[in-house]
Amino acid sequence: MVIFIEKKEIDEPKSQKEKELREKWDRLRFNTKLISAGEDPYPETSHSLRTPIYATKSYVYDSLSELVKNHYYYSRTENPTLYALDKKLATLHGAESGLSVASGMASIHLACMSVLQQRVERIRPKKIKELYPQTKPEIIPNMVIHKNQYTGSFRLFTKIYPQMGIEARRVNLNNLEDVKNAVDENTKLLFVETPANPTVDIIDIKACANIIHENNGKCIVDNTWASPALQQPIKLGADLVVESLTKYINGHGDCLGGAILGPKKVLRDIRYYWLETQGAVLSPFNAWLILRGVRTLGMRMKRHSSNAMKIAQYLDNHEKVYNTVYPGLKSHPHHQIAQKQMKNFGGMIGFELESIEKSNKFIELLDQIKVGVSLGDTTSLIEYTSLMTGIDLASWEKRSMNISDTHFRLSVGLEDPQDLIEDLDQALKQL
Repeated sequence: MVIFIEKKEIDEPKSQKEKELREKWDRLRFNTKLISAGEDPYPETSHSLRTPIYATKSYVYDSLSELVKNHYYYSRTENPTLYALDKKLATLHGAESGLSVASGMASIHLACMSVLQQRVERIRPKKIKELYPQTKPEIIPNMVIHKNQYTGSFRLFTKIYPQMGIEARRVNLNNLEDVKNAVDENTKLLFVETPANPTVDIIDIKACANIIHENNGKCIVDNTWASPALQQPIKLGADLVVESLTKYINGHGDCLGGAILGPKKVLRDIRYYWLETQGAVLSPFNAWLILRGVRTLGMRMKRHSSNAMKIAQYLDNHEKVYNTVYPGLKSHPHHQIAQKQMKNFGGMIGFELESIEKSNKFIELLDQIKVGVSLGDTTSLIEYTSLMTGIDLASWEKRSMNISDTHFRLSVGLEDPQDLIEDLDQALKQL
C-alpha cells in the first residue's frame, strides 16, 4: 500500500535545512564563499571533500512516498553535482536561486524566454492559437538591447526572435533618454550586457533597471565579462543575471556552461518548464570542472585586472595603437560608471591599428599571446574581431556597433604582464 504524504509536510524540513545552509554561506566573505558555498557541508554526503560527479540519468527509490520526499527525479532538471554549483553561484551573486545550463547562449535564451513568452500548459489546441503573435499584431512584445552586442545574442535577438513575434529595439543604452524613448507599454525586457562585447562599453545597470521597472518590464544583465567577483547586478536592480560559465567563472578553457541567477520562483519556472522542454542541460562532468575552476575566481580576477591595466596603459601610450578601450583608463567614456558598479576593471581590452594590412601582419607576429576566440582563460587570447566573432556580421551591422576593420579584442591572461607587453612590443615594432 502506498502512503501519500502532504507535500507541505515533507518540504518544510528540507526548506529549513536549505535556509540554514544559505544563511551560513551568506555570512562568509567572498573568497570563502568561493570555497564553501554549495559544498560545505555538501548536501548529499558528509564525507567527500570535493563534490562528486553524479553521472546518472535517473534516481530510484524504494517507494513512491520516498520519491516524493526527494527533489531528484531525472537529470534533465536536477542533479546533485549541478545542485552544488547552482547553490554556489546563487550565493556569490546574492541571488535567491541559480540554474546552471549547457552554455552561455542557453542561459541567455532561457532567461529571455521566461520573460518574453508565457508558460502554457494543459491548454486545448484551439486556445493556443489565441497566443499566436499574428492574431494581435498591435500588441507585439518588444525588448530593448544595446547597439553593441555579443554577436551570438545579437543574432538571437535580431534574427530569430522577430520570427517568433518579438521585436528587438537597438539603442545606445548609455543614452538614458534614448532608452526611455524606446520603452513603451509593450516592452517586456531590457537586456544589458556590461562590459559589452567586443567594444567594452560600460552600461549603468541601476539606471537601466529603474527605467524598465517604471514600465513594469524586467531587466536581464549579462555579467560574463565581469563575473560576480567584480560585479553583482542583482544588488544593482537586475531581475535576472546570466553568465557564460565557459569564461571567467570556469577560467581554464576546458568546458562549456551557462548560468541564470534570480528569484526562486522564477528560477523554478525556468528549470521545470523552459529547461525541461528545450533540454539545454549541463553535464555533471562540466559542472564538476566549473566547481573546480570557480574556487580560484577571486584571485584570478584580481590578476586578470592588474595585468590588463598594465597592458592597457602600454597600448594607450603606443604611437602605433589607436582607440585603446579599457574601463580602468580614465579616458574610457564610462570610467566613472565602472568605478561605481565594478570592484575592479576586468581583463578585457579593445584597441585598433592604423590599417588592415598592418592588422593582418600584427596578429601573425604575436607569439606568447595566442590567436583564438573566447575569453576569460588563464592563457591570453586575441581576436581580430571583424574576421573572427564578427565574421557573420554585415558591414552595416559592424559600423552600427562601432566595430572597425582593424579592431582587436584582447583577453588578458595570467602570464607575467611584462612578457605580454614584450610580445606586443616586438610585434608592433615590425609594423
